[in-house]
Amino acid sequence: MLLAVLASGTGCHTVTYYSQAVAGQCQLLVGQKEIAEMLQDSNVPPTLRKQLKLALELRLFARDELKMNPDDNYLRYKELDRKFALWVVYAAPEFDTEVKSWWYPVVGHFTTRGFFKESAARAYAQRLEKQSLDVYVGGAPAYSTLGWFDDPVLSTFINYSETELAELIFHELAHHHLFLPGDATFNESFATAVAEIGVARWLEARSNPSKRDEYLAQQKRVKQFNEMIFMTREELRRMYSSDRTEDQKQKLKSRIIDQLKGRITGLSQADPSNKRLANWTKQPINNALLGATGVYYRQVPAFVRLFERNNRDFPSFFAAVKNLTQLNQGKRNAMLKAQE
Repeated sequence: MLLAVLASGTGCHTVTYYSQAVAGQCQLLVGQKEIAEMLQDSNVPPTLRKQLKLALELRLFARDELKMNPDDNYLRYKELDRKFALWVVYAAPEFDTEVKSWWYPVVGHFTTRGFFKESAARAYAQRLEKQSLDVYVGGAPAYSTLGWFDDPVLSTFINYSETELAELIFHELAHHHLFLPGDATFNESFATAVAEIGVARWLEARSNPSKRDEYLAQQKRVKQFNEMIFMTREELRRMYSSDRTEDQKQKLKSRIIDQLKGRITGLSQADPSNKRLANWTKQPINNALLGATGVYYRQVPAFVRLFERNNRDFPSFFAAVKNLTQLNQGKRNAMLKAQE
């Protein structure tokens, strides 16, 4: 998203959007503190020092064991006065499960519009809803600037658990390591797969088999949940492509989504500690939310399988992924599908 600030646009809203993006990124650049110095500062709370030390260890692990070059990312810390680094807006047509994309310089088409103020994101979402689009607004604790800036550790995620922090740092460094302009599903699924594989390897290296087994069991539940979401998306896709009237499609859409809500509520009641399930029970489910899930998870199994076929060796895996980026999107998707 941040590369969009380098562009000039036409239209009042476009200029306003880029202006807030520039201002938001500038605010992140100001007031950063060197983590190495903070670790030596007795005034820094012990809990924060512990988490900052963990962040540095994860960064080194990504470099040494996952073979990703972190450059100068995650060497500094920035305190923010908000819950998320930014808020992202997804949108999809009323009768289509594919999310809308926006074009940005350098990164090409991207499936989100990002805002540094929640009120601005919600206002933009309302504009899209008036165009009869399904809309989802979500908070993002971090993002990658893809090497244009050195990304700092942020207060929005520093208090995450060990596995959550590892997932986030490995995910964002995967974007930094390899990014394909114009294919959000490829990029996000790749980064999600790297994070999952990386966390399991981190826990294994820490000689914590019980936590590793717990994490793998959690990932199995995530996979099962995603499969349920993908089945619902496919059911909706088939229905949308039928020759039914719009009124019939709207009624069927409501029924299919209500059935999904019921299943999610049941799963959440059976697993009350599952934050993701709890979040899904608290928000409207529509094409935009279902589509956003597809962006992050649709191709994850294919990337995991590609990693295994490359002998679980990161350099070989990254080379294979790099080769995929040389193909057109149709061939690339077919190659990934063949991995599953």
